[in-house]
Amino acid sequence: MDVNYWESRLFKNTFTYKGKSKPVRGWAVKMQLSGRRKTFALRISDRYLAATEACHIYQTIRASGWDALKQRREIGTHSRSSSGVLDAGATLSIEHWKPRLIQRRYPEPTPKTPREWSVHIEHAGVRRYFPLGTTDEARGAAEAMRIYQTIVGQGWAVASQHFPCELTLAMRWLEDPLAWTYTTIQTHRNCNDAREHGGNAGGANTIVIEPDLGIRNALRTCINQQANFKCVATYSSAGEAEREITRRRVDFVVVNYALPDQSGASCLDTLQKLRPVAGLLFSVYEDSDELFRATPGGAGGYLLKRTPAHRLFEPILEIGGSLVRETIAARIREYFQRLIAAMPSGPSALATAKLTPREHEILGLLAKGNLAKEIADALGISIWTVHGHIKSIFEKLGVHTRTEAVVKFLQK
Repeated sequence: MDVNYWESRLFKNTFTYKGKSKPVRGWAVKMQLSGRRKTFALRISDRYLAATEACHIYQTIRASGWDALKQRREIGTHSRSSSGVLDAGATLSIEHWKPRLIQRRYPEPTPKTPREWSVHIEHAGVRRYFPLGTTDEARGAAEAMRIYQTIVGQGWAVASQHFPCELTLAMRWLEDPLAWTYTTIQTHRNCNDAREHGGNAGGANTIVIEPDLGIRNALRTCINQQANFKCVATYSSAGEAEREITRRRVDFVVVNYALPDQSGASCLDTLQKLRPVAGLLFSVYEDSDELFRATPGGAGGYLLKRTPAHRLFEPILEIGGSLVRETIAARIREYFQRLIAAMPSGPSALATAKLTPREHEILGLLAKGNLAKEIADALGISIWTVHGHIKSIFEKLGVHTRTEAVVKFLQK
């Protein structure tokens, strides 16, 4: 049951004054579970925010039972935190999340679509960026709170099933020298996981092998935006793809490098023995910073090129007709050789700014949405030292706000 469901279940209580019935300002909701039924006063006038709170109450009851709500009083009384925000048994409030909202540079919004809020959430050693689907600060904070409460109460697996998240995909074109392109996607689960898909008429028939439904759906959408390609099927495992590939015409295979049942490279080798297809491995990362840190060592050279999601296969987009592995290999090398030839000889903007290692570290934490106090705690320094570093970063980058500094950082 999501926020939209609880929005339809809200109602207004009434009171009688001088013989007339009048509605109260806030909303109320009735809930029934495990043979018990209660009515809760939400005391929030905004219907969406009230529905968000109702959704959390229900999730808390399902995950931990009715006793988990002992801190919350039933209808007729209510309590508020010191900040004035209703405490519905949540560990955090909407006001807590407002200053933690960020506007991510990627995926790039369209000219007609304003940049929406996102949030960076870390719990139990796992970190993710979540797009919040709104430009409204209060609604964005409410959604961030709901995501966090789901993660804490029901775990990352459940949260991943219910909320889209932002991830970085690295397309592994060459391994030595290492030459990859990478892009930012947003997972989505509002599509049927059908084996048959549409796409560009006449494009190369492409299949995807990826265990995560949200990533499969995102990849399908990206592939169908590529010129000369169409996604005809997606599979959750290597075994499933191996059983199906001989039954259909397939030109191109896109495989997760780290499949749970076997390696992506092994899966690709098996598929190419079953039928002559070209293939591409990809890896999934929390963000581009994690990609840079996790890049495997030992290669003779390194080149990572960001591409927009609608040009996921940029190195081979110009190839028409059927895909031949030899032709693809030659085109990939030509593509990266052109990139190297076109590289500017001057230093990058961040290098020119001569940021210290500590300033780079703090700027990276700012980009993840961390507040000054959180940065101080993470690095074991005082908040005043953090403020001093931030001031220095602003001066060196020639910016005046945290957002401007983060944008320059994300342009690397």
